[in-house]
Amino acid sequence: MKRILFVFLILMAGQGLQAQETTRIWIVRHGEKDLTDPKEKDPELSVEGKERAETLVKYLKGKKIDALFSTDYKRTRGTLTPLASQRNLSLKFYNSKDNKTLVDTVLNYYKGKNVVICSHSNRIPGIIAAFGARSPLKEITEQEYSHIFLLEIKGGHVKLKHKHYGKL
Repeated sequence: MKRILFVFLILMAGQGLQAQETTRIWIVRHGEKDLTDPKEKDPELSVEGKERAETLVKYLKGKKIDALFSTDYKRTRGTLTPLASQRNLSLKFYNSKDNKTLVDTVLNYYKGKNVVICSHSNRIPGIIAAFGARSPLKEITEQEYSHIFLLEIKGGHVKLKHKHYGKL
């Protein structure tokens, strides 16, 4: 009987530790886009955008990344492709207009893990809010590409850090 109680206590302690794991979510805007053709609805990254994508790899060096989420646009895919190649990860696509499904997917399947989400300037504040944090920025302008946000979620508490990477 003591042995069963001991095993039960060990299992419960393990579940308690798992419940307290920190989920880390880096949110970035895609890199600079190629604006040479104003009619192009889905432009590639510009040279600067490709450099920013490589800078993201350096920025996240030493961090274990478990999943990469991208919208299905050339500029968001291109921003995460160097990181995906370096980490041998595939991109997971999400609908930029459906933050609830994105949040549910991350919190249900990647709890206690580290993920990167690449999105668009007008979508990032909504993603941050959907995870339960308040964005320090009301908007990200079309000329701003350097913002990187880190959400740390542990036991229902959300902490947000805001930094810059690459050229400002």
